Amino acid sequence: IKKSAMESAKEWSKDEQKCRWSLGDDARIKDKADLWSKGQCKNLLAVYGKCAKDRVVSVAWACGKERDAYVQCLKKFSSEPYLSMLKTESINLRIAQMRQAKELEKAAK
Repeated sequence: IKKSAMESAKEWSKDEQKCRWSLGDDARIKDKADLWSKGQCKNLLAVYGKCAKDRVVSVAWACGKERDAYVQCLKKFSSEPYLSMLKTESINLRIAQMRQAKELEKAAK
């Protein structure tokens, strides 16, 4: 079982805690999740688009099941557990980069 970002943070050293997380970071993670979820659900979007083709007003009731399936898919792939996983991965990547930078500084001395 993967640890949440907060659980991982408790085990970090002081240097690692310098790895700050900002609202901009949250927005980038959300954007990444949104893009990924759209890619995962593109087949359902195609089905919805096919149903909606040549319709205007009637698309609301004629293609409701297709729309709902697409929306549920998007929600599934951009849910909180997935966002938390992406955040944890991003934080761990930053920590690895910080450690690598420290090792390069030591090697340069």
